[in-house]
Parts: sequence; C-alpha cells; structure tokens
Amino acid sequence: MIRGLYTAVSGILASTTRQSIVADNIANLNTVGFRQSRSTTTDFGREVVLSGGGPIGRLGTATIVTGLTIDRSQGVLEQTGRPTDLAIEGDGLFVIGTPAGIAYTRAGDFGIDAQGILVTAQGYPVLDTAGRPIVTTGSLEVGPDGTVAGTNQRIALVGWPAAEPTRVGETLMVATGSLAPAGGSIRQSTLERSTTDVASAMTELISLQRQFTLSARALTIQDGTLEDAVQLGRLR
Repeated sequence: MIRGLYTAVSGILASTTRQSIVADNIANLNTVGFRQSRSTTTDFGREVVLSGGGPIGRLGTATIVTGLTIDRSQGVLEQTGRPTDLAIEGDGLFVIGTPAGIAYTRAGDFGIDAQGILVTAQGYPVLDTAGRPIVTTGSLEVGPDGTVAGTNQRIALVGWPAAEPTRVGETLMVATGSLAPAGGSIRQSTLERSTTDVASAMTELISLQRQFTLSARALTIQDGTLEDAVQLGRLR
C-alpha cells in the first residue's frame, strides 16, 4: 500500500519535470538556433509478481526522469539579408570562446564588436580552425567552407560530441574532449530557426497534464485506502 503512494508520487514528479522541459521548448520557439530537449525516463526497479503457480510478470514501482537529450536535427533555414547572420546546413557546431572555456552553438545570429571581432549575441568571440577569434576587415564575406574573405581565417565547424552535451543557457552547449571537424557548410545572411515543433509540443503537454491528473487521482485513492486500513486496525 505504501508502495502505491510512492508510485503515484513518482508519476506526479516525473510528469511535472517533463512538463517544465516541454514548456521551455515552447518558450524558445522563436529563439535562433535553439535545440529542443527531450526527457528520458526509466522504471525505478521492477518487482516480480508471484501467484500460486509461480511468477506471472513484473510490476513497476516508480518512474524517474533520468536525463535530457538535445535535438540534433536540421532546423528551418531563413534568409535575413544580414551578412553577420550565419547558418549551418548539415552537420556541425560553431566553436565559441567564453570566460569558462570552449562552448558550441548552432545559433548564428552574430555581430561585430568595436574591435572588429565576430561575436555571439552574448558578446563571446566566434573561433577559427586555429582557435583564434575571427577578426573582420570591414565588410564580412564568408564562404560555404567558412573561409573569411580578406583574411587567412576559416570559421571552425565541429561535429556533435558522441556523449550528450550539456546545455548552458538557451543556445550554448559544452562537451568533454575535443571534437572532430564537421562536414556541414555555412550559409551567409541566413539563420537557423528553433527545432521546436509547436504542434507536437502542445500535444505532449496535454498528454503530460493528463498523466499528472491520473497520478494525483491514484495518490488520493491510495491515501483513502490507507486511511481505511488504519481505521479497521483501530476497530480490532
């Protein structure tokens, strides 16, 4: 009976956590280069159910959210006419220098600071294949392979890490180890939109709300049953 309480509560906690993840995806629908997240869940152990004839199956005891996976699919590309807007077509991540170390992003809504350095919306420098900030010379012209016209620099593109990266803020990610060069290409005056599918996200949100309601109802039933058992024990 107590197990039933734990199972119901775990369902409430899991659905609440997953609702927060989906809500964040929807909130970033218009964030350039945003990659939607998906939650992974698992059973918190299973117990063998026995009958007079032996085991008849396994019963889940609880569910927990074990982690997040970041969507790696291609987002919709949209032309903007701004030369500092860059989008990756195919595989690849921009390499960004931050005070905390190297980070990666698909968000190419860049700008040029007072020193002529190509920077992210947060002001972090975009790095070349040698790990140096991209220094522009007047107008910016970038080839599909990342070559910056008028310089000896090429914008670095690296592939997705084998292990799941960690999101830092809305569009930056960090990963362990060095990453291999990517095979994607760069399109100038173009931005990649968020990979959030609002229709799928809203459908999932409704489903999770129903799961929450059912888990809450199960918790109420378990609590009532436990109370009845206590009352019966007192009558004896």
